Amino acid sequence: MVVEEIIGAVVPGLTTRIVESVDQLHHIESADFDVVVSDLVLPNSKPAEVIDLVSQRFPSSFRIFFTALSDAKIERQIVDSGALLLSKSHHYKELMVQVQSFLKCESVNLKSFSQRNEFQSLIQMPGSPKPLTIKQAQVMEQVSLGRTGKEIAKILGMSPDTVNAHIKEAFGRLGVQNRGEAVSNYSVARKLAARLHGEVALAHLQPNAD
Repeated sequence: MVVEEIIGAVVPGLTTRIVESVDQLHHIESADFDVVVSDLVLPNSKPAEVIDLVSQRFPSSFRIFFTALSDAKIERQIVDSGALLLSKSHHYKELMVQVQSFLKCESVNLKSFSQRNEFQSLIQMPGSPKPLTIKQAQVMEQVSLGRTGKEIAKILGMSPDTVNAHIKEAFGRLGVQNRGEAVSNYSVARKLAARLHGEVALAHLQPNAD
């Protein structure tokens, strides 16, 4: 599929899942994909159902829908779900620009991952000018496990106020405003770092790893 080729060109290393049927959605064993691409018109289903199913099945993935339909209501549903709608009538270059903008890769220099200072992690949300610091990444790792501020403070050996300060700063670097969004974006950034750099990208996430 042309969208898969574009994604590979924009950010090499991302795992992409192409959805070809609703039945396939119900039987995919793992939802651990960076990007999910689906045609809006799948056999024995309505576009609105496809949008809902993909969004529910892959809440932490970048979701892209591909269609020849022109329906304002459907377009609004896709935008509201946080996904991207691509038109089959667009040329390759137009699709490339849309995907690049959606993945927020225009300001990300992947080569810069190897040029971090000792306080920076390898975890960076596509589109963010700064990666998480090691401390922010350690805190977000614990947040993603569902732990409270007090629990995180005890595990990482810092005060609750310091934990909250790291969380607040991490929100800004992840481009979010609440914990739910933070966990979702952190998951995306964490997976991207692991794809690009392997286990070394995650080694500093454990308590006392620094």
